Amino acid sequence: MKQVFVTGGSGFVGQHLIPMLIEKGYQVKALARSAQAIQKVEELGAVAVKGDLNDAQALAQGVTDCSTIFHLAASVDFFASEKTLKKLHVKATEMLLSAAKNATVKRFVYLGATSVIMNGRPIINADETFESDNIIDGYSRTKLQAEKLVLKANTETFKTVSLRPPMIWGKGDPNTLAGIIDAVKKGRMQFIDGGKHRLVTCHVTNVCHALILADQSDRSGGKAYFLTDGETPIFKDFIKKYVATQGITIPDKEVSLAMAKRVAGVMEFIWKTFRLKGHPPLYKGLVNLLGLEVTTSDKNARQELGYKTFVTIEQGLSLMNQ
Repeated sequence: MKQVFVTGGSGFVGQHLIPMLIEKGYQVKALARSAQAIQKVEELGAVAVKGDLNDAQALAQGVTDCSTIFHLAASVDFFASEKTLKKLHVKATEMLLSAAKNATVKRFVYLGATSVIMNGRPIINADETFESDNIIDGYSRTKLQAEKLVLKANTETFKTVSLRPPMIWGKGDPNTLAGIIDAVKKGRMQFIDGGKHRLVTCHVTNVCHALILADQSDRSGGKAYFLTDGETPIFKDFIKKYVATQGITIPDKEVSLAMAKRVAGVMEFIWKTFRLKGHPPLYKGLVNLLGLEVTTSDKNARQELGYKTFVTIEQGLSLMNQ
């Protein structure tokens, strides 16, 4: 029976991936840094390895006797500084790659992000050859740095791959859904330029299937792949339907892109200058995420990994309340 090691197993994607792996016959070990995380991954059927991403001993223990590593752990924070995120995203990935090589692990599947190509301008139907000339947030910069380490480590005996989903969504989403609902309740939710631009999404079930396909594929070594749900809905339409599954209605308020950028710049300056806690209501990384079209093509993932849309947007929305 194939044994694998998962980081971020108690997170949103990990909680869906672990049961799927076990159902497919994998034995799973999962890194867990707290008692709560240990309990969660064990309830999902994994063997918990106590420690965090900067614990070399825990990483060595986790990768022992494993054929594949699924590296999911990350801090999805578009306001945090590059310096803050570098330890978690870059240094930890470097340590995990080293541990994997020492343990003669055969495959390393990294959960990257579409945001590594964002450049402050609309991007339409980009493929993996597209590179950003202006990444403004620390999250995307450090995710790209880590991805480059992963892909550079690829060899004939150690296959590495990075998957780049856009907004990952679905039941239990702790990021986008919770953030928008909070903004609505505080009266802060406004659609930038009316939310008329298109977006790509990737349901968490589709992401998990892609992760497993990346492990099984013989064609994926040293490459990055975009993932999507195979649709490009209007931003406003999708977000309204998504939030409506929780009984929340978004009012039809809007702000121009130019004004959103100005307000974001001022708020970001104030928060950083006075070292205020938490996140400002609006900041540059958030404007990029919510106000600009960034659509990508998953053609290569479909052709080379055998990826397909396992859950459509309509199906995903219907699953929200089940």
